[in-house]
Amino acid sequence: MKRDRSSQATPSALLSLQRGLTGNRELAGSGYMDDPAYRAAYADYYRAVSMAQVARIFAVSGISPRSILDMGAGPGSVSLEALGSGAREFHLVDSSRAVLELAGSSLKNMADRLGTAVSVTLTASDLEAPGAYPARAFDLVAFGHCLNEIGAGADGVARRLAVVRRAASAIAPGGAALILEPATLASSRDALALRDALVAEGWRALSPCTAPGPCPALTAGPSHTCHDESAWDVPPEVRRQAESAGLDRDLIKMTWFIVAPPPGIPSSPVLPPDDSSGYEEYRVVSMPMLNKGGRVRYLLCGPGGRFPFSARKDDEAARRAGFFSLGRYDLLRIENPEIREGGWGFGPGTSIRRLGALASAGGAVIV
Repeated sequence: MKRDRSSQATPSALLSLQRGLTGNRELAGSGYMDDPAYRAAYADYYRAVSMAQVARIFAVSGISPRSILDMGAGPGSVSLEALGSGAREFHLVDSSRAVLELAGSSLKNMADRLGTAVSVTLTASDLEAPGAYPARAFDLVAFGHCLNEIGAGADGVARRLAVVRRAASAIAPGGAALILEPATLASSRDALALRDALVAEGWRALSPCTAPGPCPALTAGPSHTCHDESAWDVPPEVRRQAESAGLDRDLIKMTWFIVAPPPGIPSSPVLPPDDSSGYEEYRVVSMPMLNKGGRVRYLLCGPGGRFPFSARKDDEAARRAGFFSLGRYDLLRIENPEIREGGWGFGPGTSIRRLGALASAGGAVIV
């Protein structure tokens, strides 16, 4: 994608931005998008990363909204990826007028290249301000890497909950909200705490969660969390900038979830139809790990909680069944697992079926 920017990003600006958002956090909530150097660094580097993250989310969840309310839009990462996936109506909200104008220009340029008509509205507003939400509803209200910049600790979670509560009025019947946050331990656990607070108020966790109640990762202890992680096709310019700033960009990592507001609706048109037919489904929430006993194991999360699923590293039946090629956030239906102490094993009668959008894509990341 051709870059829209007001100045050239520099390695020093990129590194300062990275440290200020994921390290010391001194830039979080500071209005950094009004600084031309930070705005250029974000647009030239983090926008491509965030777009790949949104593409991954669309691939995992199968989400397909036509209209988007993009909260904390920044340079338009969520909206740009949604445009490429079929969305045509966009309302972007951000506290920085300068970055909104950049996002709006980028959307219109991309729409021209696609030869399609789009509706783009820009609103300069703080997310906690009463006027942040338009008086209409959308298929998807998206919060991309923005809620973590509101407050900190318990106070931050409470304020973010209030913002998402207000978003319910902007979600069309059958629509949903997307929360996308960094994968750092603190940001991830705060995001999951927000997810649990919403579920406690009657919101339905649609994806990637298969555990209906409180998040099992939070109850596992303070060092545990749940995040998505995947390789991606790194654009040459992004790789060049990462190398110049000394950053590792071979993987995209994020914590995300999609929720529908109360009262519950049996199915949501922004997600594919539910084909579970009453079967329990489990999400792979780790990379493969080899233990001292010579078993490869993954962590699964679902109706039975969060527990290991393992197989002997030389198990030919497990190999044929695709056990050793499972990836993080694969959605599975597992029949006849071997019951082991503290978890499941791949036994003589075990079968594995991959479900969802990633299964139909052969497990590939769509970016």
